Amino acid sequence: MNTYIAHVAVKYDFASEKLDDLGGFFRLFVDKIPKEYNATLRMSRFTFCNIVMDAENPAECKKVINQAWEDYYKGPQIVLCTPEGTEKEITLSDNENNTKEINAISEILVSKYTEGEVASDLTRSIYNNLYGADEYLSLITELNEAIPILKEKEALDVVRKTNYVFAVDHGCGYTTLLSSFGDYIHKMRFYPDEEYDSHLKYYKFELGPNDENGKNEFDTVISILSDDLEQKVYNIIGLDVSYYLEKSKQDELRNFIRRLGFYQDKYVFVFRIPFMEKKAMDETMGLLSDIMPVRLVQIPPLHECVLMENYWNILTERNLEPDVKTFDLILDKIRQEKTDGRFYGFKTLEKIANEVIIKKMQSVISQESEGLEADKRYIKPEDLEGFVDVSAFEIKGYASLDEMIGMEKITEKIREIIAQVKLSMADEKLERPCIHMRFTGAPGTGKTTVARILGQIMKDEGILRKGAFLEYTGRDLCAEYVGQTSVKTSSICRDSYGSVLFIDEAYSLYDSEHNTNDFGKEAIATLVSEMENHRDDMLVVMAGYTDEMDTLMKANPGLRSRMPYIIDFPNYSRDQLFDIFMLMVRKHFKYTEDLEAEAKRYFTALSDEMLSSKEFANARFVRNLYERTWSKGALRASLSGQRTIELKKDDFIAASQEKEFSEKLDIKKKIGF
Repeated sequence: MNTYIAHVAVKYDFASEKLDDLGGFFRLFVDKIPKEYNATLRMSRFTFCNIVMDAENPAECKKVINQAWEDYYKGPQIVLCTPEGTEKEITLSDNENNTKEINAISEILVSKYTEGEVASDLTRSIYNNLYGADEYLSLITELNEAIPILKEKEALDVVRKTNYVFAVDHGCGYTTLLSSFGDYIHKMRFYPDEEYDSHLKYYKFELGPNDENGKNEFDTVISILSDDLEQKVYNIIGLDVSYYLEKSKQDELRNFIRRLGFYQDKYVFVFRIPFMEKKAMDETMGLLSDIMPVRLVQIPPLHECVLMENYWNILTERNLEPDVKTFDLILDKIRQEKTDGRFYGFKTLEKIANEVIIKKMQSVISQESEGLEADKRYIKPEDLEGFVDVSAFEIKGYASLDEMIGMEKITEKIREIIAQVKLSMADEKLERPCIHMRFTGAPGTGKTTVARILGQIMKDEGILRKGAFLEYTGRDLCAEYVGQTSVKTSSICRDSYGSVLFIDEAYSLYDSEHNTNDFGKEAIATLVSEMENHRDDMLVVMAGYTDEMDTLMKANPGLRSRMPYIIDFPNYSRDQLFDIFMLMVRKHFKYTEDLEAEAKRYFTALSDEMLSSKEFANARFVRNLYERTWSKGALRASLSGQRTIELKKDDFIAASQEKEFSEKLDIKKKIGF
C-alpha cells in the first residue's frame, strides 16, 4: 500500500450552516474510515480537511472517503460543538431526507505522501494554507503526478512552456498564489540543476497606461526580461493585464504577448485577470492563447466561509481560539466592511483579525488591572465590546417597529405581508408569494432601519434562515470590466442567501432617457435571475424615490413582477421630527427643560420648502443635529472639567446655527433680499 494525503472539500452552503461546529464533523467522519487504512486527520477548517491515509491508489482513497462520509451521515451522531470539548447530541434525518449532508463533499484531491519529501511537504503546506483556491489545488495535485513522469522522460520543458491565467479579483489571494506557485516550481526543480540557485521565485508586473513621459510599460517588461537573461536569472513572471481587456486595447495586448513568445523557453508566465462570467472568460482566454499555450485557473469571489477560515487561521497561529458565539459579530463586521465599497478581501480580513486580537489584549489588561484572572486564549463576546455597532443586534422585531415614530401604517402593512407568507407556507395548495419589496420615499424616512428590522422578523417567523442585513447602493453592483458585473452581483446575492439584501439608490442602475449603463442592465438581469431562483431564501429590498423607482421597473420585464410589495415611506411632519430628536436625547443624556422648548421652537419653524425639498434628509437631518448638539455639550463639559454631560439650550442653539442647519431655514429670505 502507498501513503496519500487527501484534501476533502465540502460545499460552502453546507459549511456555512455548521460554522459553530468548528469543523468537528470532520473529526468524527474520519473515525468512520476503517482502521486498516491508518487514516489520520492532519488539519480541518470549515470547508476542508486534510487526511493522511494508506491505500492502493488514489481511486481507493476517494472511494473509502466517500463511503465513510455516507456512513457518518446516515444516523444519530455526537457532534463536538465548542473548543472546550463539550458535546451535544443531534439526530439527523433519515437517509431519504438527508441528501444535502451526504452530497456535501464537493471535491477530493489525492496526492502521494512521504514524510520528509519535498513534494509531500509542499503539498501539505499548500493544502493547509490556501483558502478558496480549489482549482489551484487541483493544478498542484496534477503536477505532483506529472512531474516525476516528465523527469523520467527528460521532458520538463513541456511544463516550462505552459503558461497560466489566474482569474482572481483583487484581494482574493493573487500575490499569495503567485508566490506559492513560484516556490513550488523552484523546489520541484523545473529548471536544470545548473540554473537552480539563480532562480528567483517570481516577479510581478501590474500593467497600466503609459507613464507621464509616454513610456510604454510593455517595453519596460521586455527590458527587464532581457536583463534577466544576461544575468541568468529565471523567474515566474506575473503579469496583471486587466487594464488591456477592453476591446480598444486588445491589439496592444496581443502584440505584447507576441513579443513575450521570444522568452517562452526561459519563463513561466502567469497572467492575472478579474474573475468573469463564462462568455467574457472564453473571449479573454481566446485572446491570451492565440500565441502561447495557457491554462486557466479560476479563483471565485471569496465566500464568507473562506474568510472565516482565514480569520480562524490567523488566530490559531497566535495561539488564540475564537468562541463560536463571536462568529455573528465577525460576520457582521465583514458585511459592514463590504458595504462601504472598500473591501479588499484577505487584506481586510487580516485587518479585522488584528483588531480582534488588540481588543482581546485590551480586555486581558483591563481584567488583570482589576485583580481578576483573565483567560488569555479564548476570544469571547465580552472581549469584543464596541467592536461592531451593536444596534444591529438590539433589534427586537415588531417591538422595534413599535418604538419607531410614525410607522403605524408601515407596521400594519408588514404584518399583512408576513401573515400572507406564513399562510402560504402552511398550506401546500397555496403558492408561496415572492417576498421581494420596493421601499419608496425620501432619504431619512426609515427605509434602511425598517429593512433591518424586517430581516429579524422574518427570521423569527421562520421565513428567512439567517435574517442578516446586507446594504449596498445600486452602483455597488456594477464592476469595472466587461464580464465582471454579473459575477459581482451574483457574489453579493450569494452572501445574502437567507438574509435581507438592501439596495439603496437602486434607480442608479437604469436611466430610461440616457441609458448607456450596460453594466447597470447586466446587474439588473443577474439580480432578477437571483431573485427568482432564491425567492424563498432571500429578501431583496430596493429603495429610492418613488418616481425613480417607477422608472427602474422598466429596465427589465421581470423586475416588477418579482417585487410585488410596495411600501411607501412619507416624509416626517414637524412634530414627528421633534419627537425623533427628543427620543435620541432622552435615550442617552440628561437635559434641561429649556433645551426641549428650544428644540420645539426650532422644528416648528421649519419651512414647507425645506420639508418638501429632495435634499432634505428627514430623520438623518435630525440625527446630524442631535450629534452636533451633544458634541457641543461634550466640548463645554470637557472645558469645565466635568465628566458627565447635561445637554442645555445653548448647546442646541450653537448646533442649530451652524451652516448646514441654519441656511436651510432661511431659503426664501436668501433668494430675495
